[in-house]
Order: sequence, then C-alpha cells, then structure tokens
Amino acid sequence: MKTPTVILAFVLVPTLAAAQAITLDTTGLRPGPVTVTASGDAVTVAWSDDASRPWRATFSLDPARALITSIAAGPTAVVSDARPFYQGETSKRRGGWNAFFDDPANHPDGTRRVQGTFTLRSAKARSIGERVELVFDGMRMGNFEGAISYTFYPGSRLIQQEAVLTTNEPDVAYFYDAGLDMGAPADRTPGNNMRSEIAYYDTSGTLKTIFSTGFRAERQPVQVRHRTLAAKTAGGSVAVFPAPHQYFFPRDFSSNLAYLWHRSWRGRVGIGVRQLREENWQYYPWMNAPPGRAQRMGVFFLVSEGTPETALANVLRYTNRDRFPALAGYKTLSTHWHLADTVQATASPKWTPPFKPVMKAMGVDAMMIMDFHGDGHPADLTDIRLDELDAYFKSLKAQSDPEFLLIPAEEANVHLGGHWSVVFPKPVYWFMSRPKSAGAAFEMQHPKYGKVYSAANPQEMLELVRREGGYMYQTHPRTKGSTGFPDKILATDFFRDPRYLGAGWKALPSDMSASRLGDRSFDLLDDLSNQGLRKRIFGEVDMFQFDDTDELYAHMNINYVKLDRLPAFERWGDAVEPLARGEFFTTTGEVLIPRVDFSKSSANEVVVAVDAQWTFPLRYAEIVWSDGKTTHHETIPLAETREFGKRTFEWRAPAAGWAWARLAVWDIATNGAFVNPTWRN
Repeated sequence: MKTPTVILAFVLVPTLAAAQAITLDTTGLRPGPVTVTASGDAVTVAWSDDASRPWRATFSLDPARALITSIAAGPTAVVSDARPFYQGETSKRRGGWNAFFDDPANHPDGTRRVQGTFTLRSAKARSIGERVELVFDGMRMGNFEGAISYTFYPGSRLIQQEAVLTTNEPDVAYFYDAGLDMGAPADRTPGNNMRSEIAYYDTSGTLKTIFSTGFRAERQPVQVRHRTLAAKTAGGSVAVFPAPHQYFFPRDFSSNLAYLWHRSWRGRVGIGVRQLREENWQYYPWMNAPPGRAQRMGVFFLVSEGTPETALANVLRYTNRDRFPALAGYKTLSTHWHLADTVQATASPKWTPPFKPVMKAMGVDAMMIMDFHGDGHPADLTDIRLDELDAYFKSLKAQSDPEFLLIPAEEANVHLGGHWSVVFPKPVYWFMSRPKSAGAAFEMQHPKYGKVYSAANPQEMLELVRREGGYMYQTHPRTKGSTGFPDKILATDFFRDPRYLGAGWKALPSDMSASRLGDRSFDLLDDLSNQGLRKRIFGEVDMFQFDDTDELYAHMNINYVKLDRLPAFERWGDAVEPLARGEFFTTTGEVLIPRVDFSKSSANEVVVAVDAQWTFPLRYAEIVWSDGKTTHHETIPLAETREFGKRTFEWRAPAAGWAWARLAVWDIATNGAFVNPTWRN
C-alpha cells in the first residue's frame, strides 16, 4: 500500500521559546578582508563590495530569535528579521545512483514531504581563503540533519546560503526548496494586507514589476527567465537565484516549471527557489543523497541598495545573461539534440524551427542534431529511410547560415551496444540493417541517391564509418540506454578504433554533495585512460524540443572548439574535426579556459599553465593524473579569487612517472570547465 504524502510547511522558526545565547567558535578564523565580531548574543560580519561599499550582516546567537537580524550597507537594512526557508520531499532511488530511468514520486513506498526545523545548538566562523563562512548547527529536515551556513565573498554583494545536511538512510532521492522569509512591516496596508514589490523577467524576456497584495498565505510560483526574481525592501532590494546548473536535476525536457516563488503575508515577505515533485513524464530522477555525504542545499542572494531591477541586472552578469561568450579562435558546438526537425520541416516547408533563435541568442554557433529518435523511420529498409535522410540534410542546410551551423548526426543505437551516435562529414545514405530485397549488400547503388550502405553487424558498421570518415561516441555512458556501456565493449575492435572518440559528458546524476558536475563521465574517462585507451569526453545536452519560454540554460553545457571561422554547411565536418583532435574545452559557460598548456611538465611533475576567466568566484582547480594504474587528484584552492576575474595561472603537482594528466576548474556554484587528458608519451 502506498504511504500517503506527509506535508509540513513553515519556515525555520526556532523550536525553543527561550534559551541561553550560543557562544561563537572563532578558532577557524584568520585575518582578512571579511571580518567577524561577536558581542553578546550577536555576531556581525563586515566586508566591502565591488564598489568598496562597506556591508555588514548581523546574526542572532539567541535561539529564540530570528537567525538574521539585519543585512545593511547604509542606515536602513536591506534585509531584516529574516529566517531561512527549507522544505523538500524524499523517496527511494531505484537502479543505483546513476539511474535516470526513475521517478521517485512513483515509488511503491510513497514519498515524504518534509520541512526544515531549526534549534540553534552551536555556531562557528571559519576562513576559507579570503572568504568567511558562518555555520549554525541545529537543522533537521526529515531524515536529514546538519546546519545552516552563510558564506560571504569580499568584493561582492553575493551571499550563499546552504543547508548542509546529511542522511544515513540508504538509497535516498530528494529535492528541496529554499529561500528567505524577511520582515517587511513597511509593506503592510490596512486590513492586514500588503503591497510588496516583486520584479522579474518573464519567459519572453520582458521585465515585469508586480505588487503582491498579501491576500494569499501560500507561496506564489512564477515562471521567469534567468532563474531569478527580486523583492524591494526598506533599504534597497534583494534578489534570489539558484546555482545555475547544479540545482536542476537532469530531465528530457527543459519546460519552465516555475522554479521561483514569492510570498507576501502580514508583515513578512519571502522569496526563493523550488522544484516540482513530478512533471507528467516517466523519468524524473530528483537528486541523490548517498548516506553519510553532506548535501549542500544552496541558494544565492544578491543584496543591493538599489532597485529590484538593478539587483536583477547584477545577477544576470553571473551567467553572461545566459549566453556563451565569444572567444577569439573558438566556436561553440553543442551536441545531442532530439528536435524532430526533419518531419516538421517536411510537413511545413516554410517552417522555422523554434530552437534556432533561442540557440543563436545563447551564443551557440553549431549544433549537432540527432533526428529520428522517436520520430521518422530510422529502422526502415526501403526508400522511406533514404528519403528521410535526404530531407534531413536539406532541412538542416536550409536552416544553417554563415553564423549558425546545423550538423546532421544520428543516435543510431544498433550493433555496437548501448546508445551511441554517429556523425559523418558529408551526406551518407545508409540502412541500419540489411534490406530483404534481392541483391541487397553492404554497398549498393541507388538510382537517385547513388552509393547506399546497409550495415548488418558491428564489423560492417565500423567499415562504413571508416570508409566515409565518420566518428562515433557513446552517448550518456553508464546510464540511460547506455547502462553498462561502454564497459561491456572495451575490448572490441570498433571501440578501440580511433574513430570511436569516447563518450558524452553532462551533469547527470544530480548530487549536491559533489563539488563538480558529471563525475559519472569523469570516472569513465579516468578508467579508460588507465587502460591506455586514449578516448575523450565532450559536452552533450541530450534534450528534446523547446522554445523561447523554456528554462534551457540550466541544462546546457558547451564545447569551445578551435576554429577561426564557422564552416559552410557543405563542410560541416570541419567543425567536428577539433573534437576528434582534442582541440576544445568543455564548460557550463561561467568558467572559460581558452589556454591550457602542459608543455613545461617533467617526468615527475605535472606543470600546467592556464588562461582563465570567470564570473562567480572560483572554488578550486584540479589536476587529475595517473601513472597508468592509480588516479590522483591534486586540488588547488582558489578561495583568494574574486568574482568576474581573468588571470593566467601556473599550477604544479608532484607526479612521479605520470602517464596522463587533465585539468578542471570549478567555481562556488559548481560551474566549471575542463580539458581532456594530455599524455606524456
């Protein structure tokens, strides 16, 4: 029998009516640009923002009072009498931590809706480079226990709030909502009503300002663009937003599920982020919570003495307004899109695909399309298949232009194992099996299309790719339809062939205890490298149709491939070659590493020079290396970096007898960029 959902809904109100003030532990503090002062039952953090404007945040050490007393720059507080808000839902994972084909909301044991409760037990302040983190222990949320933390960044008005919670139960899948509930007595109007100003960009990109009346006590979800909204306060405004990629667990669709919320009720205003428990689709895997690993359930706030519109404009800088910046000598390439372009273009010859303006506005130069995945007739062995391929090439050519290239590929998924994609450098007509007609062979002549292939087994598939200069790669390795792959085919001739490039990378699964995204693919890459297989991983998005109302950027990654200019459609293969040569880096967009040079390395030391630029403050760089047997991780803390930086670094790692090494750089929101292994010999 399915257990009914339990719903508890309130902010983190202290559960003690009266208690002695807590003493702040400052043993982890060091002198720096962010200072902490404890006095009586209060602790005050002081720092300066990017304009050298001094700010101060005061917290209460009295368990009976609101945790945040005030956040201010001038005489009037921007935030006052505030409490963190957390709630979530838990269930059980089926199929292991890498499972995508799962929907915890439908688990036969049911789900549990849980709300955070907070009893302040202890408090400590610690330095993290130039930054300061305050940790307030005493939070519970269902089977999770831990603390609330706030991190302050010098030279910034960014404040990171995290519920740092751990469960010891097995197989936990969950999601969480987060926010801040603030005092707003000035917003009160007669009749216990409110007039609270909320601003956001709607899904069309239009700036909207609304006034919440306070007629409704419940949270009001809003579909917004750029994943942020801002509230006007007595001393300015405060904007809320999640980590732009990490907060969004993987989906097949990027529909905007109203991830932001606000509430105005009887003298208080709340703002925050949220998830939905289901999306009316069979796969909706939530987040992983491995036992004993602290989940850092984060949300960001940006405080401002200006208007809500000003705060929103500042937030948008962290994702370059959801656009991948242009870099000299590079073009941006996004792979693995199931958009059913061909069948729609065939039905409506004047059709303009809704994805095109979205991707161009996002700074995407080239897309690798994978039609005939639930559309068309890929397994057909007659002219229907050939006609669809011909229409495919023509439709993508029609939508390509000098600044936007569509590359035809297919997620073929035949003969080789798991799900895999193939891309040729030119139009190639082929069947995925042998036709039953008389005279059918591996290579045939067609009166309209000329040379036509039919691949009946792995050997013929490899021969086709070799003859026509194509490339293959394992899509979503070790999950989805590639569960168990490519591990099961590592010894095969086709996988070991140079034309099998490697595998895709994306943020799947979701785990808020991880300091990087996509460990599933990184683990695979390291395993392959230790077997001497010089494969690569590159970004893939693997999503279906969308338009300009979707929350697409959250699910994006991009490959910056070394190209001075975008090739014409007739030479689309020129845009694929940098992937095959390893001349690219992959990023979520907020961290760019256009130069990574290992040439100064010696036999016993890895030395890497890196040109980097970033938006959020950086967290760390990682040199991953191996002697061919054991993988090592050399972490370089970057807690001295400020937001919106650009710098050349040189990092070193002792690495006796290293065979290969790779580099990744990650920021405080778990956005990052990486390159593939460099081999010493």
